[in-house]
Amino acid sequence: MIAVVGATGNTGRAVVKELKSLGQNPVAVVRNAEKAGEVLGADAKIAVADLNDKAALEKVLKGADSVFLTTAVNPQLGEQNTNAIDAALAAGVKYLVRLSAGRAVVGPDSLAPAGRTHYVIDQRLRGLKIGWVILRPGLFMQNVLGQVAAIKNDSKIVMPYKPDFRLALIDVRDTGAVAARILINPAPHAGKEYEFTGAMTSFGEFTDAFSEVLARKITYVGVTPEQAAEAMKARGMPDWLVAHALAIGRIGNVGGFSTENTKPIHDIVKRAPLTTKQFVTDFKGLFA
Repeated sequence: MIAVVGATGNTGRAVVKELKSLGQNPVAVVRNAEKAGEVLGADAKIAVADLNDKAALEKVLKGADSVFLTTAVNPQLGEQNTNAIDAALAAGVKYLVRLSAGRAVVGPDSLAPAGRTHYVIDQRLRGLKIGWVILRPGLFMQNVLGQVAAIKNDSKIVMPYKPDFRLALIDVRDTGAVAARILINPAPHAGKEYEFTGAMTSFGEFTDAFSEVLARKITYVGVTPEQAAEAMKARGMPDWLVAHALAIGRIGNVGGFSTENTKPIHDIVKRAPLTTKQFVTDFKGLFA
């Protein structure tokens, strides 16, 4: 049995969808069954357990051979991952595939609080008697989904990078594709860490793809990470999320997401990573 913890998030749902396309029927471990049904479909196999409830997690993970673990960035990131890992160990899970973050983000002295937490979790996981796999995808294309209103209403994209700044963006569906194949046949991957990205691009080029697919001019507006953080704060976003976004922007602007590595996608998924144009085409309905 395969279980996906955090199945209603962007990455979790991508993993579930990919597994189903490969003939699997994973257990989607979620907090809200109603939301899971809407996001994953009425035919999804759903188990309810809160990430803050270790006993409930252990119960739903009983019988699972491999588990995918992803949790949203939040102030309880460390506790929730610890609970899920402890529950997997207690339930006798053989393999655990965990979504971490890129090496530019993860570290004991990372600018991002979540990066420091990921470092501690990864360090602990490496020492456990379980077949662990750590995934480190690049900066997600799905970040532009936060620009839906600006694109629809103002025909613009506002991001904390210069328009020609080179970035190796990745579609979250590529992460799902990599994770799904590892979960199905985890033994060859146990004890490995995979860092991977999409092809090198820029937000200026990404914006051009929007203009082409939407058949109207979309303008890119590059701001500083500090300006982006102030805009988030003005929209009422919590301080911890603003701090995280500011740190990611600063890391990105010194080249933290500017190294291309598509090889794991080619090797594991047996195809090229999805392009920005494919992303815009597939999500066109949201922006039109």
